[in-house]
Amino acid sequence: MSSPASSLVALAKTLPQPLQRFLARYPPASILPAGTDAAAAKTGYQQDRPNPFLYYKHPVTGKWNDPVYSLRRQAELVKMAREHGVEELLPEGPKATVNTLGKRVEHGLRVRGTGVGQKVKGHAFERQLYNKIAKRREAMLAMPKLITEWKKDKTPTLISMSLPTYYEILGISKAMLSNNDNPAHILKRAYRRALLQNHPDKAAATFPSSSTPTTPTTLFTIDQISTAYKHLSTPSLKAAYDKALLLRPPSHHDPCVSGIGQLARKGSFQTAETVDLDDLAFDETAAKWFRGCRCGNERGFLFGEEDLEEAADDVGELLVGCQDCSLWLKVFFTVVEEEE
Repeated sequence: MSSPASSLVALAKTLPQPLQRFLARYPPASILPAGTDAAAAKTGYQQDRPNPFLYYKHPVTGKWNDPVYSLRRQAELVKMAREHGVEELLPEGPKATVNTLGKRVEHGLRVRGTGVGQKVKGHAFERQLYNKIAKRREAMLAMPKLITEWKKDKTPTLISMSLPTYYEILGISKAMLSNNDNPAHILKRAYRRALLQNHPDKAAATFPSSSTPTTPTTLFTIDQISTAYKHLSTPSLKAAYDKALLLRPPSHHDPCVSGIGQLARKGSFQTAETVDLDDLAFDETAAKWFRGCRCGNERGFLFGEEDLEEAADDVGELLVGCQDCSLWLKVFFTVVEEEE
C-alpha cells in the first residue's frame, strides 16, 4: 500500500503546469517523505522567502519587500488549486478561500459606490455615469417641448430682395435643374465652377483693376457658395427655399434667373471670347448648343433654349461659363418675335 506522501506526489503530477512549478519551488511539508527533516529539505526559493504570498521584511536591511506572487497570480493559483482539491498544499495568503469568505462575512456583499458615505474609486466613466444619466433623463423629458417649438413655425423665412439667391450664387437656373435628368451632376459642376470663379487669385485675373464704380465686381464667399450648394442639393431644403422664393415681389423673386444672366447685365465678367450663336454646334438630341473650351472640355460651354429666353430681355447677349474652369464665353444672338 502506498504512503500518503507518495499519493500526494502522484496527485501533484496531474496538476496544471503553473501549480506544478509552484509546488516544486515551494513544496509543503506534508508531501515530503516520512522522516525527512523539513528545515534541511527546503529549496533555495523557500530559504529566500518562506511564504511567497506575504510581504517579507529583510533581516539585514529591515526593509519590507513585496510578495513574490502578485495578488492576481495568487488568485489564479488558489482558483486552480481549489478546482483540483489541493488548496491545502498552498501557503497562507490574502487570496485564500478562508480569507475571502471571512471578508464577505465581515463586510457583506457591498456594491462599490452605493453605500452611505462611499465613493466610486474606479474609472472616469464610473464616476461620471450618474450625472450623465441625469442629464440624459432631463433631455428626454424636455424633448416634447423642443419638438413643439421646432414645429411651431412652418412658414418659410422671407428672403431679402437685396441678397442674391442660391441659384444666382451658383450661376444656374431653376429650370436647368428641373429639366435635367441628373441635377446632382449639374450642381456639383456649378459648385466647383463657383469656387473657381470666386477664388481671390482667379478673380484678380478675371476682373481687371481698372473696373469702374459703374461696373462693380460681384464676388461670393466660400460660406455663401457652400450654403447655396447644401440647400439646393438637399431635396427638403430646396423645396422650402423654392417656396420662400415665391414670397418675394414679382420683380425680384424669379428663381429661374441665373446668376450668369444678372451678372452679365452688370458687365461684371470679362469674357475670353465672343462668338455668334450660328457659329456654335447644336446637339439635336439634348437640344443644347455647345463649344469646346481650352481647358480641355469639349463641351465646356453648354446652354439651351431656356438660357436664351432668360437673356432675351437684354440686347441679344448671353454670357456662358465653362463647366470645368473659370473662362467665359459671350454669345450674340437675335431675338425674332413670332407674328400673330
